[in-house]
Amino acid sequence: MNSIVFWNCRGAKKKKASLYLKEIAKEHKVIFVGLLETKLSFIYSKEVDSLIGIGWDFNYLPSAGLSGGILVMWKSRMTSYNVIESYSQFIIGYMDIPLIVKWRIATSYGSKEVHKRRDLWNGLEPYISIDFPLIIGGDFNCLLAKEEKKGVRRFIMSLGPKEMKSFFISNNLYELKFMGPMFTWSNNKKGQDRIMERLDRMIVNSYSVNTNKILVVKHLTRITSDHCPILLNLNSSSPKISKSFKFENIWASYPASFSVMQNVWRRKSLVLLLIFLILK
Repeated sequence: MNSIVFWNCRGAKKKKASLYLKEIAKEHKVIFVGLLETKLSFIYSKEVDSLIGIGWDFNYLPSAGLSGGILVMWKSRMTSYNVIESYSQFIIGYMDIPLIVKWRIATSYGSKEVHKRRDLWNGLEPYISIDFPLIIGGDFNCLLAKEEKKGVRRFIMSLGPKEMKSFFISNNLYELKFMGPMFTWSNNKKGQDRIMERLDRMIVNSYSVNTNKILVVKHLTRITSDHCPILLNLNSSSPKISKSFKFENIWASYPASFSVMQNVWRRKSLVLLLIFLILK
């Protein structure tokens, strides 16, 4: 089951972050990773090998000093990823799993400032299609409801959340259901000073919802960063129900089985008779 993961790692050079990322990639068969706040101005192949292992291609947006930065990585023997645009708050491209599926995936790192975050919505909008599967994932730095915040400073439906909701509605975008902890970020303080929020999420378009109804996000354990990694299994599908009938010899040893079969044959005979009369 192939998966993708987005994570605000708060520094891609941390050894513990690398160990955790490798564990996630192995356990969940991850083929695409979107890392946020890498804090890296330049990224080389050896650094990617050290971070996640050998056999991954990558593309990145450099950080501004020690702030920000986006790194996308994909398992080259399993998939390809062709970047169509890199901007200050996102990288978007086509991920192609040969003979299986093709997705348009955007890794997003929204600005904390409302007026700058508008560039994210405006930049993504041209790539939202109703006839191609799309995933937008990452840290949006924005809450949408009071239930997404716990701690001091109560949630207010200000201009930022309103613009984000408007972006979702006008482009027929939907949030995926999730498993795991409600809050994806914490300030790691204790007692009354502790704040927890849901800043990280995955968004899909209507095409994705209509073609796969059971896509579910998992909020993984928060380790080495103040953000949870969020993971999606791309192979989720409705369970197949076998319609074949197999007769077991042991059934013949039960006297009741004969009456059951007689009733079934009578019903079938009646249906066939009715069809014959209608067609006649």
